[in-house]
Amino acid sequence: MASTNSKLKKNKINFLRIGTRTSNLALAQVAEIHLMISEHFPDIKIEIVTITTSGDKIKEESLAKFGGKGLFIKELEEALIDNKIDLAIHSAKDVPPQIDQNTQIIAFTQRLDPRDCLISNKYKNIKDLPKNAKIGTSSPRRKAMLLKHRSDLKIINFRGNVDTRLQKALEDGLVDGTILAVAGLERLGKNQLIQQAINIDEMLPAGGQGSLAIQIRKDHDELVKMIAKINHQDSAICIQAERAFLQELGASCNSAVGVYGEIKNKKLFLRTIILDGDGQSYYQAQGDCKVELDNAVKLAIKLANQTKKEAKELFLRVINS
Repeated sequence: MASTNSKLKKNKINFLRIGTRTSNLALAQVAEIHLMISEHFPDIKIEIVTITTSGDKIKEESLAKFGGKGLFIKELEEALIDNKIDLAIHSAKDVPPQIDQNTQIIAFTQRLDPRDCLISNKYKNIKDLPKNAKIGTSSPRRKAMLLKHRSDLKIINFRGNVDTRLQKALEDGLVDGTILAVAGLERLGKNQLIQQAINIDEMLPAGGQGSLAIQIRKDHDELVKMIAKINHQDSAICIQAERAFLQELGASCNSAVGVYGEIKNKKLFLRTIILDGDGQSYYQAQGDCKVELDNAVKLAIKLANQTKKEAKELFLRVINS
């Protein structure tokens, strides 16, 4: 692995290369991180390095056929390992539980609204959708959650970045609506397009949804201390619990799984759900613990094992789907 000594001066970093995907949302996200770093370290020069990932190149087909959500971070990880960038910025929900062993996630930003939302030209909420309405999404979780409440809906496979999916839904008229993350639209300044922010009780989010994850090489010790200043501790504890649940469960991007942790009254509450593809069979588990990382991870593992034991047949179908 290449040395990072060229980036250090008197044990102080004076230049950073931040890697990001090329979409408008990714650029908005990296601008958010750029601002945070500059506020704490105004003298550091920052270069934004844009990288097209495998996930960005696959326009129509299911990601599961090619390796899943990890495709959105693959080339960014490679750039980290090859010392072409110093940090990689991701939507936390796009980072699989297992990442390259030479790298680490060292920070999560404060979580924005974690909910999913309905985007439509015609309809104000999911209940208003006519029978057999067409909804565009490529997410097994969103598909199953929709069908859980509205088994009549016709799910159309929708790939592409946020702008592409908005065009398909609002301009091309290919569907009656689509489902997107509220946080992504907030970051793009497109909140006005949201018809319905879906209650978490109706559509449990993906692990990490609403937060950004910062990934670096494991050997970049000085950077760990620096980036710790922009880590949001409560969000990080919740998201690491969510990721621990997904890892223990063995979930992939093809699994209809929702998990969400939140801190209320000085406790961490963790809710989880797994669903069949048609949303008609599902299993939910939840619990709470003290707001400490070790306790949060133990709770997540406990709920994952409970799910595997009490919903064994469903679990096997979901994981092997």
